[in-house]
Amino acid sequence: GLCNIQLSGGEPTMRGDLAAIIQLGRSKGFGFIQLNSNGLLLDADAEYALSLKAAGLASVFLQFDGLSSGVHTALRGRDLREIKEQAIAHCAAAGLGVVLVPTLVPGINTGEIDAIIDYAVRRAPTVRGVHFQPISYFGRYPQGPADADRITLPEVIELLQAQCGGAIRAEHFAPPACEHALCSFHGNFLVEEDGRLTPLGNRQSACCSTGEAKA
Repeated sequence: GLCNIQLSGGEPTMRGDLAAIIQLGRSKGFGFIQLNSNGLLLDADAEYALSLKAAGLASVFLQFDGLSSGVHTALRGRDLREIKEQAIAHCAAAGLGVVLVPTLVPGINTGEIDAIIDYAVRRAPTVRGVHFQPISYFGRYPQGPADADRITLPEVIELLQAQCGGAIRAEHFAPPACEHALCSFHGNFLVEEDGRLTPLGNRQSACCSTGEAKA
């Protein structure tokens, strides 16, 4: 059966045939294709986002670790704030939805959770969500981390509650039906005209079914 597709890597924009891959997926009947990217090429060339949209891309899953230069320097080695801003602007011009994807690292960007959500709200409807990912230590991190270097999903929810002043609470979230209940959580919110978030309930959704495909 058909499902949602996320093109990931590595960095998939390194492929010169990315648009052709997206077109192939759409020709096979896959209605929702998302690009997992650091946004560097989306920043560099406004036409690039337009070409991916024309090929059938629905959404960009954008690496977005925070709002301060120190966060970007600590996690990625340089200040990427302007690059992320321009990448989002180019996606907006192309009609591509964006999901911000912060990798949460204790002591680095866990104090910016509320600021990231506020940033997302101010850039709606282009930015359609925030996908917080607790850091996993592998690859470039051959040594096992200390407990203080870890962060769990319950701790992420606690930080959301503490930093968002009650606007976001634990009861607003539920695990997706297509994933293990201990491995993921989600909440749907309506962005009001004044920027307030209204929770839309915590009903489980089957995110991998065609009937629940979301932009």
